[in-house]
Amino acid sequence: MDQERIFVLHEFIDGEAQNWFRCYVLHTNQDKQDWTFKEVLIGLYNRFVNAATMQEACEAFRTAVYNAQTGVQTFYEELIGHAQNMAVYPDEFTIWETFLDEILAKMCRTLIRDNNLSPEVHTVTEFLIAALATHKDIVNL
Repeated sequence: MDQERIFVLHEFIDGEAQNWFRCYVLHTNQDKQDWTFKEVLIGLYNRFVNAATMQEACEAFRTAVYNAQTGVQTFYEELIGHAQNMAVYPDEFTIWETFLDEILAKMCRTLIRDNNLSPEVHTVTEFLIAALATHKDIVNL
């Protein structure tokens, strides 16, 4: 049954996936001789889907944009969501830097100058809490 599924699967893939399939599953000189259907799907996933997803998450993290309409909480949650899908979770400083680089310049000045926050001393969560309060003040002006 697995062999039939594997041969049918071969008809529905193309490009690099088909090349991988031929080299690793069908070729007579491959290391593994008897592939199960599940192993083929996992192999394809690991080779193509998983790597692409992690790269997309990394790119999304780097290009995330703060939107004053949705606020700092939404921006922070978006950053953390992308970070959780990355192959290597970014360190606290990288999250902090990305967060501060994107929020409004006025808000950054307020956070650092008026709230006496410092990236060397405070966590990104502390910046988030102060930014939420600052965002409310800016919106209410």
